[in-house]
Amino acid sequence: MKQKPKAPIKKRDLKLTRQEILGAAFLLVLEHGFQGVSIDDIVKKTSLTKGALFHQFPTKLDLGYALVDEVIRPLIVQRWIEPLEGLADPLQGILDLIGTCPASILRWGCPLNNLVQEMTPLDPVFRKKLQSALAFWVSEIERHLLRARAAGLLKKGIDTKEAAYFIVMAHEGFYGMMKGLGKPVAYQALLNSLKIYFQAISKTGAKDDASGSHE
Repeated sequence: MKQKPKAPIKKRDLKLTRQEILGAAFLLVLEHGFQGVSIDDIVKKTSLTKGALFHQFPTKLDLGYALVDEVIRPLIVQRWIEPLEGLADPLQGILDLIGTCPASILRWGCPLNNLVQEMTPLDPVFRKKLQSALAFWVSEIERHLLRARAAGLLKKGIDTKEAAYFIVMAHEGFYGMMKGLGKPVAYQALLNSLKIYFQAISKTGAKDDASGSHE
């Protein structure tokens, strides 16, 4: 009697597995901090086993490094860089993006800044990866400021590198203040000060419409 052929063993999609783990870890770390989240906490938020997680990430630190490289860095591009591509006025575009952050996001702070504050003093690899992400953000903002200069939108004598540092630091400071204060309405006060800065460096002056709902 012939034996029935064995059904092929289904292979898990390792890419989707990795994405599921990182997605669950990102939300938990955003809310509780990296040190406040355990591997068990992350596994419970997935459809996976602990073994599947460790197959992707041998240690919790490896998972944390991947969060920076594979989640947070792409988020910087998606949220703060890509929307500026093709805009005739990058200066106004930067200000508009900063002015449209919903309160639901502000209350958790910036994912990058949270990890910078928590993990930079504790782990050299974390520090290097976080510094790299920040430097990348600054360089991309400067690239768009150079576009603004080429379009005649930036005042003569403005140092684009210094301006890029200030813009990124302002963003990070805004998020940190909102997380600490717990009063999203204060975001508008910070945004008003940033508008004054943009008016000072822009030949045309930033429009007074970069405001979102932060109630």
